[in-house]
Amino acid sequence: MHNQFIFLFILFFVGEWYKINGKESWVEYILDSDSSESSEEYLKKDSNPSIWAVLVAGSNDWYNYRHQADVLHAYHVLKKHGIKEDNIITMVYDDIAHNKLNPYPGKIYNVPHGINVYEGVKIDYKGDAVTPENFLAVLEGDRNKVKGGNGRVVESTKEDKIFVFFSDHGAVGMVSFPTSILTVKDLNEVLNKMHNNKRYKELTFYLEACESGSMFEGILSKNINVYAITAANSHESSWGCFCDNDMKLPCLGDTFSVSWILNSEAANLNTETLNKQYEIVKKLTNMSHVMHYGDLKIAKEYVSEFQGHDSISYPLINRFYQERNYPLKYRFYREKQFENMILNSVMEDSRDIPLIMIEKEYHESISTENEKKAEQRYLKAIHKREYLKKFITKMVKYFVKDHETRHNVLKKLQRNGVGNVECHHEIVHFFHNNCFNFNRNAYAMKYVYVLSNLCDLGIEIETLKSGLFNVCQNNRITNII
Repeated sequence: MHNQFIFLFILFFVGEWYKINGKESWVEYILDSDSSESSEEYLKKDSNPSIWAVLVAGSNDWYNYRHQADVLHAYHVLKKHGIKEDNIITMVYDDIAHNKLNPYPGKIYNVPHGINVYEGVKIDYKGDAVTPENFLAVLEGDRNKVKGGNGRVVESTKEDKIFVFFSDHGAVGMVSFPTSILTVKDLNEVLNKMHNNKRYKELTFYLEACESGSMFEGILSKNINVYAITAANSHESSWGCFCDNDMKLPCLGDTFSVSWILNSEAANLNTETLNKQYEIVKKLTNMSHVMHYGDLKIAKEYVSEFQGHDSISYPLINRFYQERNYPLKYRFYREKQFENMILNSVMEDSRDIPLIMIEKEYHESISTENEKKAEQRYLKAIHKREYLKKFITKMVKYFVKDHETRHNVLKKLQRNGVGNVECHHEIVHFFHNNCFNFNRNAYAMKYVYVLSNLCDLGIEIETLKSGLFNVCQNNRITNII
């Protein structure tokens, strides 16, 4: 008892001294110290140059704030865990931080009243350089295929490990970029090519998008040393979070993304496995079904193998605080703290976030004129969505005469991934280029499953293209959000 009293007195004295010197607590001082290491063995570790990371925010525009916030936050987490800047390649459109609608110029937040995640991030590919072609070239390590940006690519060997994180909109068998799309066919062909060319030892892929499971389900080989985790299964939306923030900002993050990022920020990655992180994120992402695919043996490895080894844990300190119910004030989120933060936040279906933002604008309007403008924008958005729904029905009627089959094409969700990958690739691109550009009509991605269903009927690709051209040629409505 006497010894415990002395120990507590020393803790109090040291803590007060650090407060005087500008630290919230002695724990923060230790955790902020660049020289603090967990063991003699840890001191001998380098910064793991054999880990490469590719971080991609595939969207632009203010209402997609959360995608760039996710990726920028992930950059800081990986860097903190010891991955060198030279081994992290970023693709971010970069139209949010200095957007005229941003009440915090030059700043981006991924959690309410958190750190400015924009600060200190080196962006390699901005604006029009954020393309699927550049993304695939970066992964392959092919500088000759890169257009724009600074030309940096993954320079990995057969002994290296690669971590990929992609956050954006998606649909059945595709994900979106600011001006184009990437299909399940193109992505998986490149992953197989990388494996054949011995471009990595193992690769993990975290994908945040609606229907993200369809990018891997039924097609990602279990024999190419790739492990993928997705925000949703092959037929449901992903969800945004912190949509109820009081900072006058759009949804700050995506539930899946924020869950793994905050977990990686708080946990000791040298003792937490990928499977453990998967289970934690699966529990927190409770509005969609987090899935994993590929070589599941990789899930037994520690997260640090892909996100960096410089994860320093102080279990004795944590227990000391926890047992005495002391507040944890240092900058890392404790597991329960970040779990509660996510679960208590308002989450929204990613496809409804644009409408929710207009509603929020309506309720926050300070004049009748602004209220009317917001109301008109909302009604116009609803009208366009209804138009698109009717168009899809008309399109299916053009190809399918049997009532029951037509009903199945319109209603049947792709629960097992994309069936006819070649047809899907051709038709989705044709629809994007000739009917509704997915980048200007994000809501149209909701109906990509219908195109996939048409492919599954066995209709010839050229017949589908010809029919789509006829049905789409008089379409004049755009900006369907």
